[in-house]
Amino acid sequence: MKIIKNKSLKTFFEYSLKHKWLMLGVIILSTVTSLAAALPAWLSKYLIDDVFIAKNRKMMVLIIGAIGITTIIKVVSGYYANITSSYVTETIKKDIRVDVFKHLQYLPLSYFKKNKLGDLMSRLSGDTSILGQIGFIMFDMGKEAIAVLALTFRMFQVDYVLALISLVVLPLIISTVRKYTKKIRESGRVRQDTMGEVVAFIQESLSGISIIKAFNRSEVMIHKYKQLSQDEFEKSYRSRKISAKVSPINEVIATFMILLVALYGAYNIVTSKMSAGDLVSFLTAVGLMQQPLKRLIQKNNSLQEALPSADRVIEIMELALEQEYHGEVKTFSGKAETIEFKNVSFKYENKKEKALDDINLKVKRGEVIALIGQSGSGKTTMVNLIPRFYEIEEGTILVNNIDIRNYALKEYRNYIGIVPQETILFSGTVAENLRFGKENVTDEQVIEAAKMANAYDFIMEMEKGFDTEVGERGTLISGGQKQRLAIARALIQDPEIMILDEATSALDSESEKLVQEALEKLMKNRTTFVIAHRLSTIVDADKIVVMKQGKILEVGTHEELIKKDGAYKGLYTIQFGDKNNLKEKE
Repeated sequence: MKIIKNKSLKTFFEYSLKHKWLMLGVIILSTVTSLAAALPAWLSKYLIDDVFIAKNRKMMVLIIGAIGITTIIKVVSGYYANITSSYVTETIKKDIRVDVFKHLQYLPLSYFKKNKLGDLMSRLSGDTSILGQIGFIMFDMGKEAIAVLALTFRMFQVDYVLALISLVVLPLIISTVRKYTKKIRESGRVRQDTMGEVVAFIQESLSGISIIKAFNRSEVMIHKYKQLSQDEFEKSYRSRKISAKVSPINEVIATFMILLVALYGAYNIVTSKMSAGDLVSFLTAVGLMQQPLKRLIQKNNSLQEALPSADRVIEIMELALEQEYHGEVKTFSGKAETIEFKNVSFKYENKKEKALDDINLKVKRGEVIALIGQSGSGKTTMVNLIPRFYEIEEGTILVNNIDIRNYALKEYRNYIGIVPQETILFSGTVAENLRFGKENVTDEQVIEAAKMANAYDFIMEMEKGFDTEVGERGTLISGGQKQRLAIARALIQDPEIMILDEATSALDSESEKLVQEALEKLMKNRTTFVIAHRLSTIVDADKIVVMKQGKILEVGTHEELIKKDGAYKGLYTIQFGDKNNLKEKE
């Protein structure tokens, strides 16, 4: 496998080895098909010399029979070679697609922040299919190559001088192919990257269609799409134009070669150096070689065009996965008695400023920690470090006095629940979404969680109850309903650590009240981190952490921070007015 330098080809062959016996069958069947296709180059000699010239009836019957049997063998072996290669290729395509999707699932969150969703979709769907199609191309190239080799052997068997005259053009053909191969591959990569941009734009546009309509920007988006499509068209056309040059050039070279062979062969017949049958056999071999050679060049062009797409898939497969643990692995006890941020600093990739700068905070089990501050102060970054969505650069986060990087990641995350500001539901039923966070959940547990989340009543008012479809991303239900389903989902998971990221900020007052009641049940007996802009929702928190520009300014209860007359009191004044400034929590 070391001799295969291209990563995409190497990957394809690695997957092929899982089906080595089927691959061997394809090779054997393809060889039989190619040899059967080349056999007329041998039979034509006897057809001319023994049948047409010598009038040998017995030989006529044998040759006609041989042609018939050869045709049947070629058709049957070709059919089974095609369906077997199709089966292997489609299986490899499926395996690659599954493995790429699996790889994506375990990539760090930072990768998805840096890359467009549409481009990832393009790689997962279109590019993985092209990587799988390399199989079709390679099988076809192998079949054509065998035919070319068999016919070349026949040419040397008839007359090595004629064969050398014929093959003198091969270096020219190979040189032409080499010259354009690099250009085809480079233009193919540019084309695929542009196609990824187009898909990304389509995905982004359709996801934000309501905003486009609200701002009346449909014509602007159409214009942008036209520009992107024109760019993709030009690059695709350029790639096709480069590929199209190869075959005509080689055809002209091959035609001159045939004329030269015919001229030299006719001279040999006149001088009795070879029989008419030998010349016809040689010309038949040359003629039969043209199509396999032409198809071989075309398939090579297709391969060079496919490799850039395939390389885009391999790039994903080569990305480093989330590290399961660092150092010596520790077993999580199931209870988070303490959580401590110790001199934690963090900076996002390609950012100069630190998102968090020397954060120190200790939390006891069951406490509610409210994080407040302006946008960009580091609140979300801080809670995203708890489930190890990002790896810490400086300092440590300790749970039960153990660095969270020493816990096995999958096991550790089982004890963390998240209710985000924008609830994500998946296509499927209400029940399927509620069961998403935990396996082997009973119907009774689902119903109980729905009741605790104030979701049971609206679920039962739906036509199919828990079997109601929520639509893609939950588009068939309201925002407040989605949030309550998210809370029910978290309750079923029964996490030890709860993260609430502005879970009520986008709701109307009635929905907020229902969601807030559900959140209070969710937070009970759990260590909870709450990000909130509405200070009224967090005045009862055990610790309120005021943040600014990645630093902690103040920590304390509502009463303590009001008395301190610092940053928290200033924020409280802005939201509730001067007359409420000095009030204790009610």
